[in-house]
Amino acid sequence: MKQILCLGDACADIVIPFGAAKSGMQVFPDFSCGGTAANTASGLGRLGADCTFLGKAGDDFFGRAMKNALQCDGVNTDYFILDNNLSSVLILVVIDEKNERFPFLMPRENPSHLQLFDEDIPDRLLEQVSFVHSTGLMLFEEPAAGAVCRCLEKCAACGIKVSLDLNLRIETLQQNRGYLLKAINSVDYLFGSGLDEFVPLTGINDPLEAARSLVTEKRTVICRMGDRGSVALEQNGEYRCEAFSVNVADTLGAGDAFNSGFLWALAKGESLQFANRAGCAAAAINISKTGARNCPNEQELLSFLE
Repeated sequence: MKQILCLGDACADIVIPFGAAKSGMQVFPDFSCGGTAANTASGLGRLGADCTFLGKAGDDFFGRAMKNALQCDGVNTDYFILDNNLSSVLILVVIDEKNERFPFLMPRENPSHLQLFDEDIPDRLLEQVSFVHSTGLMLFEEPAAGAVCRCLEKCAACGIKVSLDLNLRIETLQQNRGYLLKAINSVDYLFGSGLDEFVPLTGINDPLEAARSLVTEKRTVICRMGDRGSVALEQNGEYRCEAFSVNVADTLGAGDAFNSGFLWALAKGESLQFANRAGCAAAAINISKTGARNCPNEQELLSFLE
């Protein structure tokens, strides 16, 4: 199996179940480990993939808890930097009556995951991997934006496969997309939500047409469509997978679990069609439980697919 590097954000999710509280249930805020790149790494580790996480957090209670959690999931954290001059990022996630998530980030200035420099991504590590996955969340603010973009360009130039989850957010929609668009040119697999990400990125109103417009000979596009499943698009074909029917506990981390299942399948040499199904299955299992990190292990995923 190919070694995968997940490059990006790790944060602490403080989940506030507003919808449940409003209905009269006795509920309390809950701390869990999060961050889209770290969540994907966690899922890959649970699935048995050879995975390394590279990111930065504070050398504090939350940073140490996040590093330990990834280690427990089987992820190599040798390149997860804990800096005592930084504070780990906290994401206050409000869950509404429809189990939808609304995040608020703290601290607002100089968040630790974006204090990533070129020297934090050593060439000796890139020489060991054959697949690098990152997130658009890293591509809007310096120093991380430049460092991650240059890393992805370097990987593409030397034959390392690159995948990127757009992860556009309300707070980034109006920011400069220069680094994001530049990074997309290096990508082999581009993940995103059809309505929430591909439409605003391209200006094309139809989600699938928006996704198709980004397909190239090099680039495969994976259009996630929530309860309508997903479509993987390449120049030679399109592969649709309907969403699996499960009882939804919450949607936290659904896209990250999808990425884990998809990349796990690719690393095993499976087809694009199978990878798309594996992504949908991992996401379905994840949303059937509360919290962002409920990606199954390999046997659980295979049994679900059967």
